Amino acid sequence: MRPDRGRVLYAGNNITGAPPYKLARRGIARTFQIVQPFAGLTVRENIAVGAHLSRPSRQDALAAAGEVARAVGLGDQLDKPAASLTVAARKRLELARALATGPKLLLLDEVLAGLNPSEIRDMVPVISAIRARGVTILMIEHVMQAVMSLAEQVWVLAEGRIIAQGAPREVAGNPHVVEAYLGHGAASRLAAGGAGVR
Repeated sequence: MRPDRGRVLYAGNNITGAPPYKLARRGIARTFQIVQPFAGLTVRENIAVGAHLSRPSRQDALAAAGEVARAVGLGDQLDKPAASLTVAARKRLELARALATGPKLLLLDEVLAGLNPSEIRDMVPVISAIRARGVTILMIEHVMQAVMSLAEQVWVLAEGRIIAQGAPREVAGNPHVVEAYLGHGAASRLAAGGAGVR
């Protein structure tokens, strides 16, 4: 969607309203909260779709897909139909397809939504390893344990407004954030009880 005001700058360039294929060529990739793999293709073929951005050869794209699949924990499922994957595996596939484009900036839209606690625990190191490879990650997420362990900087939005920003621990102790997450009066109740938000 085009914004009704303001600009989006990336690497000093105005990319406001640029179509996705142009953003991908600039090194920006994204995942979607509701995953929609190409159900009739295998895991390898799904990932190769992303790899074709920089690898026109089918053989090269399929080889790259194998590498990316192993990086996200799908190496043993490369030849499975995408339609047969669990929700957790589909989330990994969504991540792999974006990674296969070779992004410099990766936008993750609630990549942990719908996962159970053990699946979240298993996904956090995958995201951390991507960051360690030098990919910048902008993550929209409600799973606070993941945000606290992955983020260097946090921005908290409530009702469409930024109510806090800073390091994860600073933001977690912010009374406005506590109120937004736990309800009116929660910050004063926690303070009176000597408890902090973790």
